[in-house]
Amino acid sequence: MDNNDENMELIPEENAENEAVVKTRNKWTKEKTIISVLAFLVVAMAVFNALFLSGVIKLRKDSPTEVVAEAETSATGESTTVENIDDESTTVENITDESTAVETESDVDTEENTDEEVTEPEMTVAPTEVPTTKAPDTQPAQTQPASESSTKPSASNAGYKADFTVVNSWEENGKNCYQLSGTVTNTSSVGITSWSVSKELGSGAEIKSFWNCSCTLSGSNLIIKPAEYNGAIGAGASASDIGLIVASSNTLTAFSYSGNTTAVASGSGNGSQDSGQGGTSQTGGDSTADVKPYTPPKLESGTPVGNHGQLSVKGTDLVDKNGTKYQLKGVSTHGLQWFPQYVNKDAFKTLRDNWGANVIRLAMYTDEGGYCSGGSKLDLETMVCTGVEACTELGMYVIIDWHILRDSNPNTYKADAIAFFDKMSKKYSKNVNVIYEICNEPNGGVDWNTVKQYADEVIPVIRANAPNAIILVGTPTWSQDVDAVAANPVASPKNVMYTLHFYAATHMDNIRDKLKTAVAAGTPVFISEFSICDASGAGGIDYNSASTWKELINSYNISYVGWSLCNKQETSALILPGCDKTSGWSTEDLSETGKWLRNFIAGK
Repeated sequence: MDNNDENMELIPEENAENEAVVKTRNKWTKEKTIISVLAFLVVAMAVFNALFLSGVIKLRKDSPTEVVAEAETSATGESTTVENIDDESTTVENITDESTAVETESDVDTEENTDEEVTEPEMTVAPTEVPTTKAPDTQPAQTQPASESSTKPSASNAGYKADFTVVNSWEENGKNCYQLSGTVTNTSSVGITSWSVSKELGSGAEIKSFWNCSCTLSGSNLIIKPAEYNGAIGAGASASDIGLIVASSNTLTAFSYSGNTTAVASGSGNGSQDSGQGGTSQTGGDSTADVKPYTPPKLESGTPVGNHGQLSVKGTDLVDKNGTKYQLKGVSTHGLQWFPQYVNKDAFKTLRDNWGANVIRLAMYTDEGGYCSGGSKLDLETMVCTGVEACTELGMYVIIDWHILRDSNPNTYKADAIAFFDKMSKKYSKNVNVIYEICNEPNGGVDWNTVKQYADEVIPVIRANAPNAIILVGTPTWSQDVDAVAANPVASPKNVMYTLHFYAATHMDNIRDKLKTAVAAGTPVFISEFSICDASGAGGIDYNSASTWKELINSYNISYVGWSLCNKQETSALILPGCDKTSGWSTEDLSETGKWLRNFIAGK
C-alpha cells in the first residue's frame, strides 16, 4: 500500500473522528441551550410566583393566559408542562426533579448514543382549567356602586295624578253638598310613600266627612292626604276608594290634580337598579309597596256601648246617647242551628278588637228546620242568650234576628214571633245594647202593607218591655223595597228603622237608587245583611259594585252588617272552608269576602 492508499485509509478515520467531535460539540451546544432555557424558565417562574403571591400580578378568572401546572408520570420520568404568557409551552423530558438538576460537562461526555440527534422541544398547549383552590384575586370584580344621582330620583320623576268625580250632590242648610270619589295614580317609575291633593272650594267651604284619606281646610283650600295605610303607591299603581263629603257655596264638578313628591320608596331608582345578585334587577320602586300586612284599626278607648250607650233614631240617622251620628258596623252569624260554634265571646272579641266591629247579628231561622219548623226552641233561645250576653260583656251591640226566609210572609208564624219577642224584650229590658229585627226578608210577592200589618202587632209587644230599643223592620222583595215605606210607615215609628239587603254582584244601581229615594223621603235605613257576591251567596265577587256600595253607605252614614260568620263552602262565608278556628282568625284563615269585609269595617 502506497502512501496515497494509506492516506486514503486514514482520511475516513480522521473524518469520522472530526465528525464525532463536531457531533459532540453540537450536542453539547444544544444541551447547554436546553439547560439555559430551562434555568431561565425556572427563574422566571420563581419570580412570577413571587409577584403573584405578593399581589403585584393578578389573574382574571376568564383570562385565556392562566398559568396551569400539570405533572404527568411517564415511563422515562416526570414531564413538566409550563404555559408561558405567549401561550407557548416547552416540554423537557427525563428531568427527575421539578426544580431541574443542572448537568455537568462530564455527564454529557459519558452519555450513550452520541450519534443520536437531540429532538427540538415540542410546543404544547396546556388545558384551560379552573384551579381547584380559588385564590382571592380570582373572585369576580365587585360591581362599582352607582353614583348618587343615578340612584336617587328627583322630585320631577316621582309624579302622581289624582282624579275625583262627584258621585252625589244635594242641598243642605243653604249650601251645596258633594260626595267625591277619587283615585290617586303613581305616574312615575319609582314607588312613592306619600301624596297630597289640593282643591279650591270657594266660599262657605266645609268638610262633612271623609274615608280612606285625611282632609283639612286652609282657608277655602281643601287639602287631601293619605290615610295611614294608602300613602305608599308602587310605580304605576293606584290608591282608590278615596272618598269625602264637602259643602260649599260654589258649584263643584269633577277635577284632576297632578303633583310631585320627594317621598320616594326606599331602594327606588331611575330605570333599573342592579341588585348585585346574579345579574337580576328591579325596575322602579318597591313592587310590594301597595301590598301591606293587615293592621287592626285604632280603637276608641273603652267599649262601643260604654261610650255611646242607648241609641236612637233622629230623622234618617242613627245617633248615640249624646245625639251624635253613629254607625254600627259588624257581622252576622249564619243560621244558629247550623253554625252554633261561632257564637262565643272569643269570636266576637276578635271581631271587635281585630276588625273594629261594634255589632253582632244573631240569625235565628224560623223555617228550614229552625225555631218554628222542628228546631229546638229551648236550644235556639239558649244560643241567642249566649250571644247577647257575650256581646254585653264585650260592650258590643247585638241584633236578635227573627230570620224568616222560606216562610216568606212574616204573618205565617206571627204568634210565635210575638211570644218570642215578648220573652226576649222582658229578659233584656235593661240592656241598652239589644236591637230587635222582627222579620228578616219578606218575599214571595208579599207587599209592604202585609209586612206593616205584622209589624204593627209585634212592635207594641217589644215597646211594652223595652220602650227605647231600636227595632228593625224588613221590607218586601227580600228587604229591597225600602223605598215603599215612606208612603205608609208603621204606626209607632219611634226608634224604628227599615232594612235593606243587597248582594253586590246582583244588586246594583236599581237597589242603590231605592236607598237614595228612601233616605231622601226621610226613611231611616239599616243594612242588616249584605255581601259582595251574587244573591245566591255562592257566585262571583263584583269588587266594582261592592266599592260603589261602600261609598254610598259611608256617604249616608248607614249602619251595616255583613253576611256571614261561618266556614261554609260558599263565597259569602267569611271563613275559609278548611279553617276550623272559631276565633282569632288570621288573614290566611279568611275568604276573599272575609278580607274585604274586615277592611271595610276597619275603615280601609
